[in-house]
Amino acid sequence: MSPSFEITSEQDDRAIADLRSQLYAARMLIPRGFEPYFLKRARYRSVHTSTVIEGNQLSEDEAVAALVEGGDSTSTDVLMLQNLDSAYDLVQQIAEDRSVRIDEGLIRAMNSVILRGLPAANSRGRYRLGPSLIVNSQTRQVRYRPPAPELVPSLMASLVDEVQRWIDEDTYAGPVVAAMAHFGLVSVHPFDDGNGRTARLLADMILQRTGWSGDGTLSVSGAILDMQQEYYDALLATQGQDFVARIDVTPFVEFHTRALVQAATSLEEMAVSFNERMHQWMDHAGRAVHPRQALAFMWMLDVAPLSTTIYAELTGTSASSALADLGEMVQKGWVERAGKGRNTRYRATPAFANEFGRFGQQAT
Repeated sequence: MSPSFEITSEQDDRAIADLRSQLYAARMLIPRGFEPYFLKRARYRSVHTSTVIEGNQLSEDEAVAALVEGGDSTSTDVLMLQNLDSAYDLVQQIAEDRSVRIDEGLIRAMNSVILRGLPAANSRGRYRLGPSLIVNSQTRQVRYRPPAPELVPSLMASLVDEVQRWIDEDTYAGPVVAAMAHFGLVSVHPFDDGNGRTARLLADMILQRTGWSGDGTLSVSGAILDMQQEYYDALLATQGQDFVARIDVTPFVEFHTRALVQAATSLEEMAVSFNERMHQWMDHAGRAVHPRQALAFMWMLDVAPLSTTIYAELTGTSASSALADLGEMVQKGWVERAGKGRNTRYRATPAFANEFGRFGQQAT
């Protein structure tokens, strides 16, 4: 048995063309050399929001702290975050190697990493052997009945073959392939747990491989969380309450395209604010601060305290240069140092943070 998808929307080509233009414009607003700031922020937001969709209770600040500083390894919410972050590391490598094909082994590996150490870990990476029923957590009403478990292997084999063929033959634009792969995996629901996270991760990997991820600076999961009810409605409108193999995927493709547009809009707004704040601060500080130090300071204010390792990654400098830059910032009273050895972290001093924040408020 194999799933069969078709698209009937006449607006698809126009929507994709508009998305390409918007994404290009948003990406061009990111100043050269400062891409790592946006890459890391997109990663943290994608990891956090994808797990929130599945019930993670951590706030954004708590999630970032757990990803940057580590966290309680016995906490299910922390493990969900850390596992998905590791899964993103895996697909990042794969997306950049076009010789690696999208196959069942890859999707199983993604799910295995996502569920590592969690309550469903004993079934991670393995197709479900029993029936599955998706219910509304509040009303307990049935939202969706996936296919019988004996159909899952053939459905997944066909799905990954189709996804790889669409990419190889350029059958559809990258966003359409990502949407159909996302929908197909959720529809088949092959695993006991982690299907949503695996589907969103797979879609992000396809966007990156096909050149539609803004070089990794988009957070589509963030947009999906903002449109969560619309997400569920699009799944229901496309699939219905019971699995069927032949289906018009237009409703979900259109939703996913709107989510991409929202993600691109959020990136554009962040880039505009970033540039305004950066320019105002650099004008105020003159030659007293290097651009990479201003970037690091903005990271401390916007995201989390910095280690020398993260400073080096953000600014593209060596570990010794990172240590020298941060030491200079400490001497000037901009930054304070806490901890020792590998646990050393740098954060903005309250006085300097207030001074810097004044410019940020003027820019927004």
